[in-house]
Amino acid sequence: MTGRRGNGRRRAAASALAVLAALTSAVLALAGCGDGAGASWREPDDYAYTLELFDGECGAASRGAWRITVENGAAVEAEPLNDEARESAWAEGAPTIGEQHAAALGVRQDGAYDAVDIDEVDEGPEAGRLLRVHYVDRDGGAEGEGHESCEEYRDVQRTD
Repeated sequence: MTGRRGNGRRRAAASALAVLAALTSAVLALAGCGDGAGASWREPDDYAYTLELFDGECGAASRGAWRITVENGAAVEAEPLNDEARESAWAEGAPTIGEQHAAALGVRQDGAYDAVDIDEVDEGPEAGRLLRVHYVDRDGGAEGEGHESCEEYRDVQRTD
């Protein structure tokens, strides 16, 4: 029962913080007006990107890679790119980059994991876009064992 309660808290915190992350992104985008300093990536309505999940650090054993298409702000297609991806499915649909960024910020804020390292593009027109998230949970995971995973977001292309 404790695991279920913990997952519920994680989801509730992630949802609440998704709203906070969206508001923060809006404020940062407004702050970047003018000379380009402090510019922040604004998630387009239509784009495609590659998402790859790893067991352990980024670049470790792949748990799957997908080419995800986003239209009108919602993921509409997730094409599997490797055998691991073909053997799995998205229970609630594939995520957008913005949804994953907000979720990672929420998990970090809620303290559910020992470490949540979020890497973003540092400069240029994509500054602030999510690159990768590395999660470390020393005590959680399956049957109380620790768990480490990484997500990479790459090959982003606008489709509008």
